[in-house]
Amino acid sequence: MLTFDPVPVGNNTYQMQEIIFNDSLKVAAIDKSRNEKRISAFLSHVLANAELPLKMTVQERYFLMLKYVEKQSNTLFSSDTDFSACFLNAGSPWLPERTINGITVRQLTGREAEYLEEHCTNAAEWIACMLAFQISYDGHEKLSELPDRSANDSEFIKQFSERLEFLKKQAQSDFDLIYQDFITLNNQLFTMLHLNVSNQGLVISRGADDAPLRFCTTTAFFGIVKELDQSFA
Repeated sequence: MLTFDPVPVGNNTYQMQEIIFNDSLKVAAIDKSRNEKRISAFLSHVLANAELPLKMTVQERYFLMLKYVEKQSNTLFSSDTDFSACFLNAGSPWLPERTINGITVRQLTGREAEYLEEHCTNAAEWIACMLAFQISYDGHEKLSELPDRSANDSEFIKQFSERLEFLKKQAQSDFDLIYQDFITLNNQLFTMLHLNVSNQGLVISRGADDAPLRFCTTTAFFGIVKELDQSFA
């Protein structure tokens, strides 16, 4: 049985436990195209908390998944992938959001990532939706208030959808200016690992010489569970 050290992130400390066989099958039963939903399910079992993975930032989610597989790789059940290049060593303080000159970008959460995974079909749609979820401008007519994460699902998505519609109607040059503001601040939020988007969803950057990594929960499976996961496809 694997034993995990506590993982501190900002003001939070996460304690993982090894996933049990039955729970791993529950994760494997989720459609492979829903990787964010699979990550939520996996973390809900290893953290013994069903709601926490949805409230966590995606950076925390992927960091914990990598830490899980890293621990597993130090045992007989090793992974074929070297994840060491995924971790950042900047030593920068953890920030839930970043504000400069009245522009704020906050970290994306698991709840939001699951929504994007379900509704976006390519990187362009992911980017537009991330802007709607994450960026705000002080005093802006449409973008001053970020969607209220304490609201119920219908109200939260309503607020998000109104912001998205505004962004979609912007001239290309204006949209790009907003995107450049977003990239500048969002990159400053990555202190443990760096995430980007592809047509398939979120990917982890591994430095200039390595291609971005599309991390899937399958990486945390081995033996009979890995075989069963493949058979569920």
